[in-house]
Amino acid sequence: MTTVADADLHSELVVANDVHTSNNVHTPMFQSKGKTARTWQDLPAEILNVSSTSRLITTYYLLDISANGYVPKTWEPRELWPQRFAYTTFRDALEFERLRFLFPCWRSHLDNHAFWNKAVAVLDPMGSYNHLTVVQATPTTGSNAVLVGRMSMWQHYRHMLDASCIVCRVNFPYNGEGLCTGAGKRSSQTLIHGQINLCKEHRKGTAFCGVCLREAPRLELEEDYAQGMPVCCVENEDEETWPKIEATCRGCRTEAFWKRVNMRAEWQVAVDQRRWPMLDWETRQSVESFIDLGEGSIRDVLQVAEEKHWLRSYTKIGDMLQQALAASKFASRVDAGEAYGSDEEVSDDEMEDPEMLSLTEDAGGIRELAINDWVRNRILDGHWISPADDYFNHMNYGRPRLAPARHPCPWNRRAVYEGALDDGQQGCDGLEELTHPRPRTHLVPHPPTYPLAQQIYVAFQRQMREILLPPMRNVVRKLMMEASADGGDAGMRAHNMTVEDVVNELRDESAWYSGVDWLEVRQNRIEEEDRRRREREKDEDDSSSSSHSGGSHTTSPVLSTTTLQTTPSPPPVNKDEEAIVSSPLAGVPPPAPFAHLQTSSLRAAELLRPIPYVPVTTDHMAHYSREAFSLVRILGISEKRDVVLTAYLCRCGRRHARRYGTASALSASEP
Repeated sequence: MTTVADADLHSELVVANDVHTSNNVHTPMFQSKGKTARTWQDLPAEILNVSSTSRLITTYYLLDISANGYVPKTWEPRELWPQRFAYTTFRDALEFERLRFLFPCWRSHLDNHAFWNKAVAVLDPMGSYNHLTVVQATPTTGSNAVLVGRMSMWQHYRHMLDASCIVCRVNFPYNGEGLCTGAGKRSSQTLIHGQINLCKEHRKGTAFCGVCLREAPRLELEEDYAQGMPVCCVENEDEETWPKIEATCRGCRTEAFWKRVNMRAEWQVAVDQRRWPMLDWETRQSVESFIDLGEGSIRDVLQVAEEKHWLRSYTKIGDMLQQALAASKFASRVDAGEAYGSDEEVSDDEMEDPEMLSLTEDAGGIRELAINDWVRNRILDGHWISPADDYFNHMNYGRPRLAPARHPCPWNRRAVYEGALDDGQQGCDGLEELTHPRPRTHLVPHPPTYPLAQQIYVAFQRQMREILLPPMRNVVRKLMMEASADGGDAGMRAHNMTVEDVVNELRDESAWYSGVDWLEVRQNRIEEEDRRRREREKDEDDSSSSSHSGGSHTTSPVLSTTTLQTTPSPPPVNKDEEAIVSSPLAGVPPPAPFAHLQTSSLRAAELLRPIPYVPVTTDHMAHYSREAFSLVRILGISEKRDVVLTAYLCRCGRRHARRYGTASALSASEP
């Protein structure tokens, strides 16, 4: 539909083109050496006809902003096109005024542009104030002539706009509601139109949307929700997206939310409309609460969505929540004297009840249980990298955060963690030895948000302490017993051990037994080394004597040709077998694999569980990973009070501790 204002714009464009063409024919051209900085304002009138060219440039500029300018999706329905026409007109008028202030010399030529006729017609559709454009000047003394003038259309538009309510004019474009009502007592900030004046009806904070200027209905009925056109204009809580905006409507919140979601692929996966029924209940509730009720901000909603998507993808929170919900419902029915007749009594609506799910997750600590389970499996699979290092991308001198891990007791099937194996893979019983940590463990992306990373970081430290503290106690106990037998200082031995030394001790299977008699183990190891040394010396003596006797001219009857042909030669000696030292728990050579563990020192010992895969090195561990491991190490040492006191005393204090006891030594070392 072509209006009178649009016809004026078209005629203005045609006339400007004709004038510009005729001026190009007759206007002389001046050349400049380019040594002076010139602008449009400095060009001479002979080169540029300011009147025609300014109108031409402004007309094309208006056509561009009208085609590419922002229009809220609220005004897209066909029945709201008149309101949309008024909204875009006021938006273009604001851009026109910016161009007018940018080139002051064009003002006199732009004030009567045909666009202002359109703007005045939209602002005053009935022409009630057109007579105000005629200005009758006061006659001077001694003159009876009446001076009649006419103000520019821009001045007329600006005078009416300053006394009108734009919200009324956008929402009621057919009548004169809100026109020149003296709306200058209160103003409000909007996203597109800047500071606007308001009438008495729209002075409330939630009376209209600050983005699309749509008026909030005084009584919004249920039919609006059924038709899919609710306004839901509520107070704005998202100052990051809409700063200084008092209220927003449902359409603008929906548009801004999905625009933000489309900025990142991770957000698109976390809030996928195609999988809306399968999304987490808290994600759906957060999105619906923000869009319908304006609760929270877009950043908060996306943070919840990312966290829930990560937990659902890489932890067992979904299964745990369903099991906890079923258990709570069963317990409530049993307490009420009822019982389940069949599995069908637990409907899907009950399993998807947001209130019930929220109470179950918060009261039962399902989230914390799922995080602890994920962190525990990560440690058991040998990936001792803190989630904080993954989140901040910390590396140890550029080394990758991955190292192979070995199990201290691979012969014990119940002590080997197989939770990270894929379907069809076998652990210790398989023909092929699998490397650990498995891809399902170390290829998991880092937590998406800082609060979740902080929570997992704390859980990682706690699980490291629970898993590694028992073997750490055994290592400290071993140091104390060996130091007491040698007369050395156990505290200094523990203090001088590096992180690599501690990890080497944890790879030894003896560290995972509780109640080991380390003195007996040490004595057995010494006896085993002596026995091997004597056997090696005996073999050397036999070989030297045989070589010496072989140098004589007589042939021994035992080494005759017939005997050599019938007697089988002994197997060759393997040098690697000579260098191998048996387990420190072994007293005699084992007759069968792992039979040497059944020694007298292990009769009262008990194998610890769980036993994780231990990394072969610590060079890949970054700052927070080493910190978590060092805390377990310090805690294991600190439980032995004598070791701690002697480890941190001065030299004189340690002598005093050996002579008078640790308590007096501590008091003597204090200043």
